[in-house]
Amino acid sequence: MDSAARGCVIISGIFLGSGLLYLSKEAAGSACLAAYNERMKAGDPGFDFVTELETLDDTECADAKIYGMKPSSLLSVMATASGLMTASTMPLAGAVVDHTKYRWHAGAVSAFLLCFINFIQMFIGSSTWFFCAILQVFASYTYVFHSVVQYAYLPELTNSSKELAKMAASFNLWQFLAETLYLMVVVALGIGLGLDDVGTAQISQFLVVLICLFFLGYSWTYLFGHRPALHEIESGDSLLNVGFKRMSSTFRELRGEYPDVRTFLLGMAFSEAAASAFATIAVTYLVEVLGMKSQETGIVFMCTLLFAVPGSILCKKLTAKIGPYKSYQYALIWWGVVTCVAPLFMHKPEQSTNAYFFGILWGIGFGWIYPTQRTCYCELIPGGQESELMGLYIFAGQIIVWFPPLLFTTLNEKGIGMEVGLGLCCGFFFFIALFIMRFVDYEAGTAKALETRDKRKMGEGATNGEDDSDDDDVESPTSGLGPGMKPKPDNSSNML
Repeated sequence: MDSAARGCVIISGIFLGSGLLYLSKEAAGSACLAAYNERMKAGDPGFDFVTELETLDDTECADAKIYGMKPSSLLSVMATASGLMTASTMPLAGAVVDHTKYRWHAGAVSAFLLCFINFIQMFIGSSTWFFCAILQVFASYTYVFHSVVQYAYLPELTNSSKELAKMAASFNLWQFLAETLYLMVVVALGIGLGLDDVGTAQISQFLVVLICLFFLGYSWTYLFGHRPALHEIESGDSLLNVGFKRMSSTFRELRGEYPDVRTFLLGMAFSEAAASAFATIAVTYLVEVLGMKSQETGIVFMCTLLFAVPGSILCKKLTAKIGPYKSYQYALIWWGVVTCVAPLFMHKPEQSTNAYFFGILWGIGFGWIYPTQRTCYCELIPGGQESELMGLYIFAGQIIVWFPPLLFTTLNEKGIGMEVGLGLCCGFFFFIALFIMRFVDYEAGTAKALETRDKRKMGEGATNGEDDSDDDDVESPTSGLGPGMKPKPDNSSNML
């Protein structure tokens, strides 16, 4: 339920982003016209009304800026700001999860904030768009904070590597299904009601608030359980600095005791940065380069999400045959190749239909990369430090997430084509694929982690992994249950 709600929050950013781009360009154009009127009123003898009016749209207003930047840079600037906030303060979230008994409270409060911020953004318009843009920066930060808390529960669900891989793929699958259904409804309403980008953003925010209120409200009220503090705060430390101190200490310990975990985190930082920034860059690219409206952009992402489902199924089948490590490498190579080729076939409005095909290819990558990445990491981390190391996992994924949108913004502000900015993202995926192939000894790392698996604290209802059979179709009756939940009777009506 949490994954489904968070998925809809992510997708709502597509429509909100399109609306913000539209309103920011409108505001920049208004500012340009205001400056034009001021020049005309000034009575400048060198001011030729006819000539200036003819060239206004082609020169001055085409390069008009708002708040010191091009409107087309708005989304990437927002992504850069939220990425920097996350990278600089995320250890605090890890400290709350790891050193206090307030893990559940942090998850519940961040869930409430996601609902509240999205509610305020329902009122996006010409006079509120910049405030909504600022709120979106904080919404992105809150989303990552919430993910830190949610992921801390993941390793506590089972001791079985196969069961964990199936769970990770299932969570990913349900998230993509929720996103797809949400996209279908918003696009259908937008087209059926004849809404523009702003109207579509408003209806999108209304729906995501309803979804979050139900799914996040129910799951954090009845399903997620409370957890005790895993570590005490030592004398002389505080909650504000213990996260940074502990993270630095943990990273040094990993270097000596579990070097493959440390190396995996270093490499993952690059792939996660590119994958996280993809949605922001893609929305800007589709709107600005291909001239697509918000409903058309929504359909592209609908293709992406629909084919994330077979991507997750592919992940499950391929991972069962070759293991999560090799499967993760192939997923990275897939992302790199598709992202490199895409700008060659969609760099002008006449090629906008090609975006649907590449949306399909990216969808397969989305459904493939995340379950394998998380499964690899959970297999590598030692027992007894799951919450702490899952926090480190989130932090590593956010430490340079600001860099791709910053690079994209810099190129855009310099007048370099967005095709270059999109294509450069592929370098991140190729780099990490080569990096982990060369420097991560996955077999040795998982063998060492297995020796400490008895220290892992399991949630109530978790499987213990004693039966690690090869039957991928047999589900444990307690698999996936939240703390305090009892298994339902084994009958077909409860299978879904």
